[in-house]
Amino acid sequence: MDEKSCDTRCPISTSLGLLVLRVAAGASLAINHGWVKFHDPDFKSKFFGMVGGMGLPASNALAWAAIAAELVGGVLLALGFLTRVSAFMILCVMGVAIWKIHLPSHQGFAGMEMAVLYGGIAVAFLFGGAGRISVDGMLFCRGKKSETTSESDEPVEKF
Repeated sequence: MDEKSCDTRCPISTSLGLLVLRVAAGASLAINHGWVKFHDPDFKSKFFGMVGGMGLPASNALAWAAIAAELVGGVLLALGFLTRVSAFMILCVMGVAIWKIHLPSHQGFAGMEMAVLYGGIAVAFLFGGAGRISVDGMLFCRGKKSETTSESDEPVEKF
């Protein structure tokens, strides 16, 4: 039975680019959005009020989930740890922000630019993973190796 691991055949330059994007986006999201909502009582109060006004059930729980996605998810994204899970959480928050805040306010693209940008970055990491230079890469990547089976001379790739 094949072991699962990520694909390490991409060039190191790709992993370096993913590293820079992960750190910049994750740190920015965690510091400028998640930390502010968690740490600043006035901002937190306004944020909880805004989420409460969206008409969604369990608004306090959803507000805390959004803060966790931005703060913890941003840090995890920057580290490249549980990257796809973090990206999914971030994508959910950005989707709700676009759907419930930006589109109804008719701000146009300029008003939703940051949510679209973070959402797009989240989609890229959701589908593409963190790259080799990440905690995920160190823990889960073993590389792709070709081996010849004893039953035939065809190479079999281990995953």
